[in-house]
Amino acid sequence: MLTDSPAAISLKPRILIADDSRIVRATLIKHIEGMFEFREALDGEQAWEALLIDPSIRVVISDLTMPKLDGYGLLKRIRASKISRIRNMPVVVVSGSDEQAERDRAKAAGATDLITKGIGTGQLLSRLDILSKLVSTQNEFERGLEALVNSSDTGDHVELPSPQEWALRAEDMRSSAVRQNRNFVILNACIGLKHPELDAYPASPPPSVINAIGQLLHRTVRQTDCVARTGDNEFTIATGSIHFDSARNFAERVCRAIANANLVKDGQLAMIASCGVVSITECGAAASAEMLDVMRQMARERALLGLQNAITGVIGAEEEDLLKQGGSLPGIAAVQVLNDVQDKAADLSIDLATLLRWIKEGRQDQVLLHINKLSAELKPLLDLLVSRHKV
Repeated sequence: MLTDSPAAISLKPRILIADDSRIVRATLIKHIEGMFEFREALDGEQAWEALLIDPSIRVVISDLTMPKLDGYGLLKRIRASKISRIRNMPVVVVSGSDEQAERDRAKAAGATDLITKGIGTGQLLSRLDILSKLVSTQNEFERGLEALVNSSDTGDHVELPSPQEWALRAEDMRSSAVRQNRNFVILNACIGLKHPELDAYPASPPPSVINAIGQLLHRTVRQTDCVARTGDNEFTIATGSIHFDSARNFAERVCRAIANANLVKDGQLAMIASCGVVSITECGAAASAEMLDVMRQMARERALLGLQNAITGVIGAEEEDLLKQGGSLPGIAAVQVLNDVQDKAADLSIDLATLLRWIKEGRQDQVLLHINKLSAELKPLLDLLVSRHKV
């Protein structure tokens, strides 16, 4: 007779609730108990300690104003952590207001989502369920990659369609999407290695790593999709009947999983996974016979642009424009590899110095792209200067 062992029991996802208000914590617990496990922290320091010792935590819900370490400080520690499990942890910020300035500041600090204290149970549960599942999927992808790389049967050959076979299948998918008025998306993933002391183009990962990524992509994509190895260190995926945001989310999870998986033994090197994404709606002016080639080239150029900038994450039209103008990507859920390797959090003074240099160089258009991101951070300084002037 079979009996349930502790390992066989399916545990509910665990949510960490960080808030110095007992009433707020009790209200949130009332919303989520039954569907999630929970752990409480009275301030940011307690929340940070809980994250370090409890690997079962899937999502953090944090207040912004707490003693010892506030929500912004906690976010900064999380996003600068050496531990990928913590660094990529979804953080939902709880706010007492719905002001856009506070929302923008929380997003810029690394918040995944922002909710108000009067949020309904159904809406909260839905958001937490999505975030916890994304974490689980990413963790499974990482473990699968590591297992494939370390397995003895990972050879030099990956059973994926050839680029020619991929093109035929992708064209059928594209034509069908046009006839049925559905979406069609191409994703191009480029993989590289980056050393913190080298500014040159990223190096090539070991063949075993590339092969493992190809095998896992083949197992992960839907049967209706098509993935092929289209370069030494790149893969191209064609997918139809999918919302563009869903395609981006899938690409983001894949990129993060590749970068976070323990695939490289040299501690000085970091994995880069940049994915260019193109939807059929971007190429409406292209002739039907040429549209697939146009989309594929656009996706590849975007992926290479991200790789050259050492960015792990998704590069779409907006990200491409910003990078070509010399800007950064404040809105992208990406991992900056140099920050990961050197373990440095984003520094406001560096960003401000860069903006001042751009102004002197006459690059005002690039400066304006970042004004909104920094305005909330600079406001206290401006208020202090105004108050001293009045005195």
